[in-house]
Amino acid sequence: MRIGSSLSGVDLTAQNNLMRAFASLNLSSVRLSTMQRINSGSDDPAGLIAAEDLRAELAAIEKASYNASRAQGAVQVADSAMSEVSGLLNTIRGNVVSAASGVYSDAEIDAMQIENDAALAAINRIGNITSYGGAQMLDGDAMTFALSPDLSDTSTLVLPTVSTSALGGAAGKLNELLSGGVFSLTSGSLATAIDILDAAGAQITEGRSRAGAFEKYAIESTQRVLGSMEVNLSSAFSQIHDTDVAAEASNMVRSQILVDAATASLTIAGRSRGLISGLLGGI
Repeated sequence: MRIGSSLSGVDLTAQNNLMRAFASLNLSSVRLSTMQRINSGSDDPAGLIAAEDLRAELAAIEKASYNASRAQGAVQVADSAMSEVSGLLNTIRGNVVSAASGVYSDAEIDAMQIENDAALAAINRIGNITSYGGAQMLDGDAMTFALSPDLSDTSTLVLPTVSTSALGGAAGKLNELLSGGVFSLTSGSLATAIDILDAAGAQITEGRSRAGAFEKYAIESTQRVLGSMEVNLSSAFSQIHDTDVAAEASNMVRSQILVDAATASLTIAGRSRGLISGLLGGI
């Protein structure tokens, strides 16, 4: 048996075990405090690369989902505006039908024309003010939306130009129903006025149908796919990057036991050397 002040092989083994146990205990403490399995590149170099790739994908998906939500808001604003235009067209139609009945006085028809003029002005106003995020929605220009993490994958929506000079058909435009127009309640063919209103109504209805189809099939379906992608990628990222609390807590307890055991071993070994040295010194 080796006796002396220097550490023996058993002591060195116990010391190395203590250092390893301390390192493991510290690692578990860090992982539990940050709730991250990978806190530095040395923890898992390959896992770090995979986790960062997934993080980048998740960031792109989150932005695409946000874009889809904004696009949905824009389409809903446009649909609400076109719905209001439909109501105004129905008001004008009612006045045209009433004027054609022959039972109203000239004063009453003049009052109806005033109402029609106000409704036509409102249609122009709706077309001018309907916007979302500063972009006009009802000026006839194509609207392009990026609904995918791939910016080259875009979706386009074209809605009708909402103005009295644009809405109408072969028979004429809505602005011809204004006071002094060739198809006003007092100066023109009311049957032709109805044809113009029919054409304008069809344009608005088609625009609402197009907007609804875009929202349902371009936006909502994309949102569902993006949501599924986000859930699955988040799960994969968590498995690679986040702390398994149960497993790490178990590792921490095990490491603490090993620290205590190694510390006790070194303490006992030190006391033994001191006792033996004292006994030999007394001989």
